[in-house]
Amino acid sequence: MRVGSGSSGAVVANRLSEDFRVLLLEAGGDPHPLTQIPALSFLLLNRDGMDWNYRTVSQRKACFAMPKQQCSWPRGKALGGSTNLNFMTYARGSPYDYDNWANRTGEPKWKYDNLLRYFKRSENYRFPEPWDNFTKEFHSTKGPMEVSLPAYQGLANQFVNAGKESGFKIIDYNAPFHEGFAPFLYTQKRGRRMGTYQAFLEPIRDRKSLTVRKFAHVNKLLMRDDSDEIYGVEYQRHGQRRIARADKEVILSAGALNSPKILMLSGIGPKEHLESFGIKVRKSLPVGKNLQDHVSTSLGPFLINKPISFNMDRDINTNTIADFVLDGRGPLSSTGMQATGFIASSFAKKRGEAHWPDLQWTILGNSVYKNYGKDNEYAFNVKEGYLQKYYRNAQGQDSFQIINILNRPLSRGEVLLKSKDPKDPPLIDPKYFDKADDVKILVESLKRTVELVENSTSFKELGATLIPHSLPGCESFKFKTDAYYECFARSLTLTMYHPAGTNKMGKKDSKEAVVDPQLRVIGIKKLRVIDASIMPNIVASDINAACMMIGELGATFIKGDYLT
Repeated sequence: MRVGSGSSGAVVANRLSEDFRVLLLEAGGDPHPLTQIPALSFLLLNRDGMDWNYRTVSQRKACFAMPKQQCSWPRGKALGGSTNLNFMTYARGSPYDYDNWANRTGEPKWKYDNLLRYFKRSENYRFPEPWDNFTKEFHSTKGPMEVSLPAYQGLANQFVNAGKESGFKIIDYNAPFHEGFAPFLYTQKRGRRMGTYQAFLEPIRDRKSLTVRKFAHVNKLLMRDDSDEIYGVEYQRHGQRRIARADKEVILSAGALNSPKILMLSGIGPKEHLESFGIKVRKSLPVGKNLQDHVSTSLGPFLINKPISFNMDRDINTNTIADFVLDGRGPLSSTGMQATGFIASSFAKKRGEAHWPDLQWTILGNSVYKNYGKDNEYAFNVKEGYLQKYYRNAQGQDSFQIINILNRPLSRGEVLLKSKDPKDPPLIDPKYFDKADDVKILVESLKRTVELVENSTSFKELGATLIPHSLPGCESFKFKTDAYYECFARSLTLTMYHPAGTNKMGKKDSKEAVVDPQLRVIGIKKLRVIDASIMPNIVASDINAACMMIGELGATFIKGDYLT
């Protein structure tokens, strides 16, 4: 029995239904048709029916531009989960991420060299020149998930060339790498979004061994009174309470927010917290702890003097619509995320980790159209008028932004229950910038991205310059100083939609672990968690590829237990 159909869950349902009968429970429905258009990605965030519309609790040191200092945390609510709402970029992370997992768990199967086959199992990797000659061994063209270079490149070449001018290599960041720049690859097919629903579930919807129940909201797991064995789940569907029983196992793949919520509602979690709601404690485990996210901020706009950025008012017309509908080409085939760079901060280098980048820069090649500020305020839960005021002076001019991402944060948050009512959202506290070095590293990042743009020939040829207006609330700090950049990061604090770590994988005797290296919940029979929540440390990149790999390996663990 499966709960959840996102990046990991869809993979698990596909692989297990090859050999077993699988019941897949999904709280949402089918993906909305508009999610297929990449350019609409951020316009679909926080929409009822396709997003859980979660907010964090008030942050003490971040999210100052948001009402009550609560950041928005979009989470997909449909078959395919958050792959319906993400920005489609595909990056595995550093091999050192996975070698670190193996060291922390004592399980060599989690080393990168051993995981490579599971990454490749999912991929239909369309080789972009000039990488095919030296990275072929790290990719496959036989998997269901198509990974390709989007037809519309925008400002990708300018960004990559600026990186080269600064001494960085052009890399395949889905093979072993240190630092470097490259155009982004997308999970797409013929220009349209390819989430895990399209890759792993849609092709097998008529498989007799797979039963899919949409709009099934799981209330709790069911455990036998006389043992620590899970035998099924209780869920609500169309207003009715229902029970489903599992012949072999229950597998939670509801994500780093909802998987811990379901466990805690079932009596598996921190003892004192559960008792405070009158929930009978069946197993005391650190469920919900170790929450990690890639905190970021989007610096810009950088104004340019050539009409080569994507302006929605100007560039959505009959020609670009036809390009997309007929050929999957043009600006509508892009989410705006056009190229990226992986960078080691001075802090990482001082720790002897220059080989393991802790920063990521991504160029967002969209300029400020008429409703840009208002649309961003809605998508990211920013105070009304805040971004409209800030972006007003860039409206109509070609421009871009650079998203600065802290890929290896030091801060750790937690997910807690709001109440014992399954309909209530969880309490999400990422504790952004709880560790002082996190904001210091991000400040360094912001300074370096301005230097990259304003000192490189590639961008000088476009007349690129940071808009000379302070972010609202930061006017008292001298422009382009460390204090200004810190204010910027603490104000316009953004999630990269990568929550992870809340059901931490570790050794069976670890007091910090919730699942063992085979992803079984420690001390509970017939229950596994297979999703981003098991990550001991978040990977230093987008996490979609890592989650699909977790699904592939998790399904292999289960098959090994029952088919051998």
